Amino acid sequence: MRTQSKDLLIEKFNHTLGTYYFYEEYIIAEINEGVTITLSKLQDLMPIIQKHYGDGKPFTYISNRIHSHSIIPTDYLDCPFTYMENFRGYGVVIYNEVNEISTEIEKHFAKKPFYNFRNLEDAILWSKKEVLNR
Repeated sequence: MRTQSKDLLIEKFNHTLGTYYFYEEYIIAEINEGVTITLSKLQDLMPIIQKHYGDGKPFTYISNRIHSHSIIPTDYLDCPFTYMENFRGYGVVIYNEVNEISTEIEKHFAKKPFYNFRNLEDAILWSKKEVLNR
């Protein structure tokens, strides 16, 4: 993963779902090709998320959708991030029309702000503003 951001990478975490990059104010997820994200698989990530943001530090989740994968949109209703008061929202970097259509459906189920972006740098800029403004 390459970004123009000079933010310090705190931890890179390889998981069965994909690779997660933890920064001070955001997580960037690059999910593996063909994976279906489920709530139970997300629960496996919660200990590491708690380690970095459990003290109330505001953060966002950026999905950099460089690979095709799926998520059950209704899972957003019970996403563990939703219950964290310091979680500020979802940013999704889309690279094709199929991703854009999927995210338009997903938005309706998210309980926190949910935005699409055409590049990772814009998603990171949004994240920083979201964290500062709340």
